[in-house]
Amino acid sequence: TRQHVTVALSGDGGDELFAGYDRYQAVALAQRFDRLPAPLRWLLSNRIWQWLPASTRQKSRRRRFKRLLSALRHPPERRYLKWVSIFDDERLPGVLSQDLRDRLAGSDPAEFLLEAYAECPLRDFVTRTTCADVLTYLPCDILTKVDIASMAHSLEVRAPLLDQQVAEMAAAMPIEWKRRDGRGKQILLETFSDLVPRDIQTRPKMGFGVPLDVWFRGELRPLLEETLLDSSSLARGWFRPDAVRQLVSEHVENRWDHSYRLWSLLVFELWQRRFIDSVAPQR
Repeated sequence: TRQHVTVALSGDGGDELFAGYDRYQAVALAQRFDRLPAPLRWLLSNRIWQWLPASTRQKSRRRRFKRLLSALRHPPERRYLKWVSIFDDERLPGVLSQDLRDRLAGSDPAEFLLEAYAECPLRDFVTRTTCADVLTYLPCDILTKVDIASMAHSLEVRAPLLDQQVAEMAAAMPIEWKRRDGRGKQILLETFSDLVPRDIQTRPKMGFGVPLDVWFRGELRPLLEETLLDSSSLARGWFRPDAVRQLVSEHVENRWDHSYRLWSLLVFELWQRRFIDSVAPQR
């Protein structure tokens, strides 16, 4: 892009302001679940999800449905955290070392998100969730990585959907204008239907994900194993070595898709080598 222009426009903010993410559909389904009789809610959230067969693929419908059911026994705000977490509160303790668990005792990883929800006292929980994402995910993830990538190439990126008047208008809209029949951003599709080609309007949502699962079993496997299974990495004391080895082996042997978890561990280790080890005093 920089070869042709110095300023580009992005669609950042569209999913958060106009409820575009697929995960908001899970939030909407959970709202319906809360209206069910208590015995049926208990059965769905505490028993039935355990009977469903596991899926090894990260984004399979069966895996998503099982994850949806397993989180229903939690309060709404914590459900959402479980759905968006790479390591949920059931798997994470088995990965962290005992020393790190002791250091983190009493802390709540949900606090950051819960504070955002507290700033969004809206009646509809889907709208509250989009508001929480505007306060957390959008500035701390989406806008940050776009700014880093664009500035590295001297490209200025502007986000017209984050214009103050547009954002205020979106915040005032009822959720029914944004999500309909399981699809988000409906008001945008209808408003610009004469400008956007039909095949673009009807195609499934396309994110920015890359095939980490394939790369970690192929061309990035040496980097993954040489980095995470290195003796110095395993000896840091943050994570249980046996748990890290298990995640790597299950993934590269195609027994389970741990690509997002392994990516997080890999980036964390590379970050430590570059910014912590490089400035550590020599003994």
